[in-house]
Amino acid sequence: MDFVTKFFDKVPMIGVFVSFAAYFLGMKFPDWDFKMHLAHRNILTHSPLILVIFIRFYEESGNELFRFFLMGFSLALALHFIFDMYPRGWSGGALIKIVFRKSVCNPRFSKMILLFSAVVSAIVAVAYTKNLMEFYYLGIIGLITILKDTLKEEKLFRPLFSFLLFVFVLGSIKYGELFLSLKSGTNYLYNQISMFF
Repeated sequence: MDFVTKFFDKVPMIGVFVSFAAYFLGMKFPDWDFKMHLAHRNILTHSPLILVIFIRFYEESGNELFRFFLMGFSLALALHFIFDMYPRGWSGGALIKIVFRKSVCNPRFSKMILLFSAVVSAIVAVAYTKNLMEFYYLGIIGLITILKDTLKEEKLFRPLFSFLLFVFVLGSIKYGELFLSLKSGTNYLYNQISMFF
């Protein structure tokens, strides 16, 4: 109960609602290419280009609720791109399409675009958090999403590892106390394991 009180002291309820709505919108956005009659996995919807518009709007308006929107939407894009980085095979619908040139990227370039898009989206999500509790909130949403979508996506370990790596590295860069906690936890585990050797 103490955690819930601390959570809502740092993350307002309206922020949770706005970020959740943005999160659900962001999870679906990359696949709107079908609705826009574009080739699947085109560069317009499978890149962080939309975030440039959102960031500009936030920086000009300074609207605190839009910051929560930006966090939720960016997190969702990062998760979507992470899942897209691990298709069943690198051909056809798995490849990134360049709309303006009407060309299809090769598997290597498609992987690079998806990795870049996932990292940039994760950076934006973490960068717009203002405290560690908001960061934990995004991390929990991400973990729940990956675990929930495991059966549908038929993959767990690679997306989970990618997400945890991105989030812990970015979080440790932004929040020094997270880095120190991870470091002390690692030292503790090392000491416990070394007792057996």
